[in-house]
Amino acid sequence: MKKNILHKKSFTEINEDLVLGNISVIDIANEVIENYDSDPIAKSAYVEFNSKTILQKARQIDKIKDSKYHPLMGIPTSVKDLYGVENYKTRAGSPKELPEKWEKEGPILNTLQYHNSLITGKTNTVEFAFGGVGINPHWGTPINPWDNNNHRVPGGSSAGAGVSLCTGTAALALGTDTAGSVRIPASVTGNVGLKTTKNRWSTDGIVPLSKSFDTPGTLAHTVEDTIYAFEEFDKTSLYYKNEKKLTIDDDIAFTFTTYDWFNEKCDNNILLEFERVLNTVEEKSTRASSENLNEIDEAYFLFTQGGLAAAEFASFINGEMAHLKDSLDPNVAFRIKDMHAFSALEYLQRKDLLEEMSLSINAKFNKFDVIITPTVPISPPIVSDLADSKKYSEANGLMLRNTSPVNLLGLCAISIPIALDQNSLPIGMQIIAPSFKERKLLSIAQKIENQIGNKYQNLF
Repeated sequence: MKKNILHKKSFTEINEDLVLGNISVIDIANEVIENYDSDPIAKSAYVEFNSKTILQKARQIDKIKDSKYHPLMGIPTSVKDLYGVENYKTRAGSPKELPEKWEKEGPILNTLQYHNSLITGKTNTVEFAFGGVGINPHWGTPINPWDNNNHRVPGGSSAGAGVSLCTGTAALALGTDTAGSVRIPASVTGNVGLKTTKNRWSTDGIVPLSKSFDTPGTLAHTVEDTIYAFEEFDKTSLYYKNEKKLTIDDDIAFTFTTYDWFNEKCDNNILLEFERVLNTVEEKSTRASSENLNEIDEAYFLFTQGGLAAAEFASFINGEMAHLKDSLDPNVAFRIKDMHAFSALEYLQRKDLLEEMSLSINAKFNKFDVIITPTVPISPPIVSDLADSKKYSEANGLMLRNTSPVNLLGLCAISIPIALDQNSLPIGMQIIAPSFKERKLLSIAQKIENQIGNKYQNLF
């Protein structure tokens, strides 16, 4: 009989069961494999899933777990196919395997391996992570599991990450976030997605999209689990020694503000649900009057002009990855088609401007602790509706709209699930904090989750 080890179990509970001997890592591996084999939606999340490799790793962990206990031991973890992972190929969403150097593990994967986590496979990504919808014509687009009748997009670019959580083939998912690529799939699949401040966690061992904005991030079922994983990954951070005495306080008193710009393109139902939940949040916090956060508008305008990421990716694909340029997803290729006319002078001017805006908006947080917004302003579209390139571009812009300014301005943010929209798909609430204030961010997110309920309480 299936033990149902993962369903609604926190990381703390899973690890306690492992330590007490109530379950084994083999039990977890068998459940993950059964969930994968029995569900085409689960299969759609992965570009590489090897039952033999998973079972072999599980047996190794079971043999050593009694003498080498670590907090993330045995936690089944899916990994976006940008990360180098031992015994797995790296493709970055392209039709061919990348050079062997991109299989080398960086600090984030080193943490997983040190903890004896159970890696369940490589998840689907938008090609080279350049898109917020989640479509990949080479490997197929993962199926958003919240719609049984239509193939809706899973959010991108960490397209398979949220789906892996929903299908019980992972309890933790590693993604990357350059303009929203962790928060967007977390939002539209009903999970929690954490975007860390640029340079807090190393991007070594990760195929780049934009060296200016790429950040590793996590997806998990709850804020509680997100904090649990954050505490371990953050030990790789240069900031850890200075912050290790700072505790995450779920009884924190905080002040939040909103900004109307984030609501302007929202579906009516999403906005109504967001405001309803926001009113509940206000019962146990303080709402500050809206600041003039014009840096948000200006950063987004630069994003629509390509920001810095388009030029940086164009350099990468025209250089080291030139052999893959001709096979690029047309929707990805379209976004860099004019980069030959983008001058070094304009690139440097944008870089300087964004640094000035980052300093400016960070200073405004002295009047409030966080900004709260809807994460994604629209319901995830049906894949077939985006066959037209213009409709794809429109949807891509909308899905990235509320998340991208956070990256360009160097802030940190989290998306938490709050309700269902008019299509019965999840709605995310984005909480934005200043640079390197992840512990305050997570404290506030935990307090809000305790107040409004986690995904199991407010989505089902």
